[in-house]
Amino acid sequence: MRRDCYWGRLLATAAAFSLFGLGGLVLGLLVFPPLKLIYRDSEVRRRRARLLVHHAFRTFIGFMHITGIYTYRFCDEARLRQPGQLVLANHPSLIDVVFLISRIPNANCIVKASLFRNPFMRWVVSTAGYIPNDDPEKIIQLASESLACGESVVLFPEGTRSVPGRGLRLQRGAAYMALRARVAPTLVTIRCNPPMLMKNVPWYSIPLSRPHFQFEIATGDSVLELQNTQETPLAARKITRQLKEYFTEECVA
Repeated sequence: MRRDCYWGRLLATAAAFSLFGLGGLVLGLLVFPPLKLIYRDSEVRRRRARLLVHHAFRTFIGFMHITGIYTYRFCDEARLRQPGQLVLANHPSLIDVVFLISRIPNANCIVKASLFRNPFMRWVVSTAGYIPNDDPEKIIQLASESLACGESVVLFPEGTRSVPGRGLRLQRGAAYMALRARVAPTLVTIRCNPPMLMKNVPWYSIPLSRPHFQFEIATGDSVLELQNTQETPLAARKITRQLKEYFTEECVA
């Protein structure tokens, strides 16, 4: 495996993580707090906040690409901009959610509940109306309501990043959301070759050659049997199994 500007990419990766942290501080302390004064309407304020996150993530993704940290390609990217989608994806890398939100202007997502208590990030996640991950039933209900309002919801059915060498382990929350909202999910298969920013791997452990991210988008209608399906544990298990089979097959393709 050849070393594609290894030391340059390592320095650029360090700069990118520093930029991400600094950007989070600026947004959390200076940009987001005034939004509650500028926009009295909570829905308008939420959309503006998400649009800011969208552009910030798009800038971050562009910075990492321009500095040569990786290359990437979205297939049929325009489909992600359609409103009211339940976007389900596998989760091989730390920056998967950054990639997806950078392509979806009004994206809702599930975030760690601890961020709502973080003095630097609470303004961002609360103003954007993101969903805390502290109550499974509440997550499903809030996500379903978000979809009903025409917002898109980004979710990783695994709940955390994939562990290299271990089979996918999906939770049933995504299936319950699809059933309750009566929405056929948009399925995004993420491939990263060679792997980068995996679970249990530090950020500075970068691959010798430049990684390439590939995003393939499919409609859940062709994979899942949702029509006239009731929201039951049996149906959720079946859909979760179908999702697991789909992502397992696509990830090794």
